[in-house]
Amino acid sequence: MGHARDRYLQALDLFSAEARASADRLGLPSACDEWSIADVIRHTTGVQGEYGGSALLGRALGANDVTADHASITAPSTDWDSVTVWEQLATQLRGAAHEAGEDSFRALPLATLDMALHAWDIRWGAVRVGLAANLEFPAQLLEWMEDYRDRADESAIRRPGIFGDPVEPPADATRSERFAAWTGRHPRVSFVPLRDHPATPSSASAASAAGATEAAAG
Repeated sequence: MGHARDRYLQALDLFSAEARASADRLGLPSACDEWSIADVIRHTTGVQGEYGGSALLGRALGANDVTADHASITAPSTDWDSVTVWEQLATQLRGAAHEAGEDSFRALPLATLDMALHAWDIRWGAVRVGLAANLEFPAQLLEWMEDYRDRADESAIRRPGIFGDPVEPPADATRSERFAAWTGRHPRVSFVPLRDHPATPSSASAASAAGATEAAAG
């Protein structure tokens, strides 16, 4: 399954690739209920800035003033600059990860898993409108994720903001799709018909749009 540093870097690169590929469809729904793709990118930026920043960049844990509610963690960026803000942080984390000792990554298994899953969530948004196929996790990273699943404390992870109830995957689901289903995600958009996301944007997206309107008016 490789070393923790390798897994973290692989998840970092995987998320970065999906974030860049989504730059022209940031408003599409993601696999996370009521979150757009931009919301997922902002959330992941916030999580990695907090936990990756603490482990790898020497930041004090809690310096970003995040709460204990994982789902509430988000970076202060607009939809349109969310990818740029993520890439700036990712560049810092990537450089620091190459220099850090293996012990630095002991606090980052959840942060690693979070990035990998949210890469899948972003790709799901493109799958939903016929622009891509489901993301398949790299083999070594997936092996580690499956081991994490097999050892997970179900009572600790089945709660709002972490994982929902497991979803029954299709009989021919891939290993990656089965893992996504275990986390409560719908592994195939066409397998379980979903209602459209609400027409109203998320609070973060609404603030982003309002800021852009004010800038244009000025």
